[in-house]
Amino acid sequence: MAISFGHDRPWGGVSQHEYRRMAQNPAHQLAYRVHFAAIGWADRHGHAGFAPGRLAALLGKEGKPLSEQSTRNAVARAKELDLVSPRSGAACLVLPPHLFQKGKGAPVPCRLHQDR
Repeated sequence: MAISFGHDRPWGGVSQHEYRRMAQNPAHQLAYRVHFAAIGWADRHGHAGFAPGRLAALLGKEGKPLSEQSTRNAVARAKELDLVSPRSGAACLVLPPHLFQKGKGAPVPCRLHQDR
């Protein structure tokens, strides 16, 4: 699969490993950490699926996960800032194709979004 964001639209690669690390760094604001997690764990379709409580644990601080409400608020803020798709939630963060494309990786069915 060739990566294309459209004619004359430059693009560059990122290290998903580094985005995973940044997602867990409490020095960053939560909405951006949600965005970092979406990029860090995204599959080739732009979906980053998390087991129940996993995103809250990643976004937590000093080994303590965020509450469900704080996790929902962080995802909602990331949506407001267009950092993740409106379809996103704590179980699956979605990046739209105009923000993220990945050329490799096995397609794994998203347990939340059956339409892909």
